[in-house]
Amino acid sequence: MKSFSQFLKESEGEGIHTLFHPVRGMYKVNKDGEYHHVKNDEGEVTHTFVGKNDDEVINILKHEHDLIYAGKMHEEYIIELKAPKTAAEQARSKASAGLNPHRGAYNEALVAYHLNGGNWINKEHKDFAEQHRKILSDFDKKHGSQEVKTQENRAPEQAKSFLGHAKQRGYEGIGSVHHTAKPGDIEAKTGIKATQQENPSDVVVKFKKKPSVAKHGYLGLSLKSSSSKDIGFHNGGVGEIGKLIGHDLSGHVQREQEKFMKNNKMSSKSRAAAAKEIAGEKKDAQGNDSPLYRKSALYEKGLEHARRINKQVRDKIHEGYHMMSHDELKNHLMKTFIKGNSEQALPYVKTHGTGGGDSKKKASAHTSDPSDNDMYHQLKNAKKIHIEKSGDAGMTAHAEDEHGNKKRLFGIQVKHGNGPLTNVKVLGQP
Repeated sequence: MKSFSQFLKESEGEGIHTLFHPVRGMYKVNKDGEYHHVKNDEGEVTHTFVGKNDDEVINILKHEHDLIYAGKMHEEYIIELKAPKTAAEQARSKASAGLNPHRGAYNEALVAYHLNGGNWINKEHKDFAEQHRKILSDFDKKHGSQEVKTQENRAPEQAKSFLGHAKQRGYEGIGSVHHTAKPGDIEAKTGIKATQQENPSDVVVKFKKKPSVAKHGYLGLSLKSSSSKDIGFHNGGVGEIGKLIGHDLSGHVQREQEKFMKNNKMSSKSRAAAAKEIAGEKKDAQGNDSPLYRKSALYEKGLEHARRINKQVRDKIHEGYHMMSHDELKNHLMKTFIKGNSEQALPYVKTHGTGGGDSKKKASAHTSDPSDNDMYHQLKNAKKIHIEKSGDAGMTAHAEDEHGNKKRLFGIQVKHGNGPLTNVKVLGQP
């Protein structure tokens, strides 16, 4: 039987390594000098590594992202794994993809519940939780999963992690808890002027005791709940970035998408309706899953068009970033992506829950401060900032210190939110 290193060597002739995830599908690792770019099934760059050897990259992908290495000897095994074996597994995989908003919503409601002493803040908070719990529960009953249990396992660990971190910073004794997930909630419930773009807090806690340097007792909490250790930390539209760099990115996207609709004689008048039209119906006339849903020739054509727009937007952003001064670019990256600033109107931390449910890993949580971590300090103290293109629609941000040492900070990915003709997003990724 061949070793892992031997399998690596087999694929080095092409400069490509292939990996697989049972849910997310196939990934390929392309090597370009000191860079390794990881691409998904749609050709989008999901991660970029710099200064690491092949073994290090593959091990990170295996152990931190649950990917399976696929040498040529594994092809039959991977093909067998790639397609769900039963109709039930197939249905579960499709339905699971749309659950993320409900997983996140139920998780944040539960964390607020635990921080509030095991009590709902009010009827609105309770109704919010029950609404999303029902959707997860219905999925569990149909597919035999443990979506509800997963979030119920993670939430108390996240509350505990947040309170431990807050205590280390000098916050003690909970006075009040506020659920602040909707736009405008932070100011409405705390009186602090902070938009969701500036501050992603899902929950805000007012403590009775605060650090001497703090202006008030409020501390925000941005929540993430996922099986992956590395999670994206920014998901915003192109409007604000476009204004900053002097490009009408939103207008460009709209014009290109409307041109596609016209050239392909689509009947829908709005882009939202056209996005549904191009995807097709999920169910056929008999109520069964439609084999053409997101698999038609028009949809494939739309995907190619979406990739082209993503690349165009990436190129415009990259051009704009290179026109900015060092301080302008640094401040933009701080505010838009890292969202780290020790002088924020509302300081906040990030708490990420993993494990639990039907996972073999026990539920756990980790809390970090966006204004007190390696990435924040490397960017804040950078003497030079390099923004480099990666893949078809990605970029990587690097910081160079006073000694000329260059460190990768994070990746930036431009992509359509949910398929062709949908809104274009700019994502910050580890």
